[in-house]
Formats: sequence, C-alpha cells, structure tokens
Amino acid sequence: MSRGLSSSTITALSADNLNLCTLIQLDFSSVIRLTDYDRTISALSTTFTASPHLLDIDSAVESSALKVGATKIVLSGAEQTYVSLFLSNSYIDVRARIWKAVLDSSDAVQGDPILVFDGRITGYEIEDSGDTSRVTVNLASHWKDFQKKSGRKTNHNVQQLFFSGDKGFEFASIAAKDIKWGKQ
Repeated sequence: MSRGLSSSTITALSADNLNLCTLIQLDFSSVIRLTDYDRTISALSTTFTASPHLLDIDSAVESSALKVGATKIVLSGAEQTYVSLFLSNSYIDVRARIWKAVLDSSDAVQGDPILVFDGRITGYEIEDSGDTSRVTVNLASHWKDFQKKSGRKTNHNVQQLFFSGDKGFEFASIAAKDIKWGKQ
C-alpha cells in the first residue's frame, strides 16, 4: 500500500520516548473500534476501546508481488457479541481497517495514525475447547474478488430452482460439448 507519512508522524517516530499501538475498526452496523493498548485511545476523531477480548493481530505484510493482501485478528469467544455477529452472517463484506499509532509518554496520539490495512472480512473460525474460546477473523484486501466468477450456472438443475418447469437448459450439458468458440 503506497502512502506517505505526515511530517508530524515522522517527528513522533524519531522521539526517544514513544509507544506504538494498533487501532482496529470493523464497520458492522454498530461499528467496533478496538486497540491493543492497555488504555482507551482517542484518534481519528473517535475512541478506540482497550479490550481484553482482542487476543492477537497478525502483521499485515506488504510486497511488490501481485497477490491479495490478507491478515487475521483473533478475538475472545468469551465475548458473545463477536460470536453472535459471525454466526448471524452479519460479517459478509464488512470493511475492516487497521492503523498503527505513535503515542507519546502521556499516551496521546502523535501525528496521524498510519493505515496498514484496509480490506474486508472474508470469513471466520470459531475454536472452542475445554478452556479457551477464540474467534479468528480473516481479512483480505478489496482485491479478494478480482477473479471471482459471479452469476448462475447454466444447467438444468439451477434453472429449475428459479423457473420450475422450464426446459430451456435441459440439454445444455450435452450441447456445451459441441461448441467450438474460443477452443483451439
């Protein structure tokens, strides 16, 4: 992701006494804003809540290779809010952003937070064992659907789902073998 750092952020990064924190925003209908810092952080004209339910954040890796950027965050399944959000399928195509922020000795954000990931939630895994419960949230950049083929299949069974009794695709699988378009 190409970006420039503001001069105030560069100055803050060169200070002797600084802390870094991660800010996460998940744009559900009720926006979730969390930080991995031990205190609530005010940044980007809003508040990011320190939460014991934010267990892990994978590093977002950038490369010059042509591939879809992806990362994961792990939330505690003990907080039933997260579990119910994902089980109700409310997560599909929800925007997710991750920033790194530079804090001074009084925990005030210095400069502008650095956007390190901007993408969508692509899936989740709920892991329940005898002593732990975790929700792993998979994130990918907006390029995740670049090669996805949308639409319906042109076969008899799918046609019957939408137009029962229609026989238009009854022999489509046989006819497709005879078509020479684009074949060499």
